[in-house]
Amino acid sequence: MSERDYLDISGKIGPLYERQGGPEWPMYSYDRPAYMLWNAIATELHSKGWTDEEIKDWLQSKYPRWALDGDLGESIESLGQKFASRMSEGDKTNL
Repeated sequence: MSERDYLDISGKIGPLYERQGGPEWPMYSYDRPAYMLWNAIATELHSKGWTDEEIKDWLQSKYPRWALDGDLGESIESLGQKFASRMSEGDKTNL
């Protein structure tokens, strides 16, 4: 995808029940993907022997940001594109 084709809706979306005005495009389950991602990472690290303190330290460090700027972010974007591609082949009337 070229940068010209990229649609950034970051300033429009947010939690459905946000207070004080809320987002232009409120969403159900807005926060859920983040919780799913970080829980999956923490679960895997724990299964590899990391302690809760080590997991916390990693999550609170700059490493998650660097991962999101790199291959983790690319993987998430690719997953979203694949899902949307399959979804776009379906019937929009079910929205």
